[in-house]
Amino acid sequence: MPHFTAIVTVSAEHRGRETEAVDNPAIAVELRTLEPGVMELLFQGQLDAPDEPTHVCVSLDNGLNYYGPITGGSADEAGGRISFECDMVEPELLV
Repeated sequence: MPHFTAIVTVSAEHRGRETEAVDNPAIAVELRTLEPGVMELLFQGQLDAPDEPTHVCVSLDNGLNYYGPITGGSADEAGGRISFECDMVEPELLV
């Protein structure tokens, strides 16, 4: 699985409300395809996020961005994972 340094932006995009977004710079991440159209982000450490997050954007150090609605995830003090819908190039092809 490819390892990257990324800016991870977590946002809350709810209809009828102003969008809130929080940037998390220089996060060590791994990115993989779970199934066509669904990616999984594995990260080290904790991410700052707004209440009721709905979307994630992963800006890799190579210039590619992966963005989509969050479909699941979990986290603790050491790190976590976020799955999200995304139709970008499979990260496994970037190595």
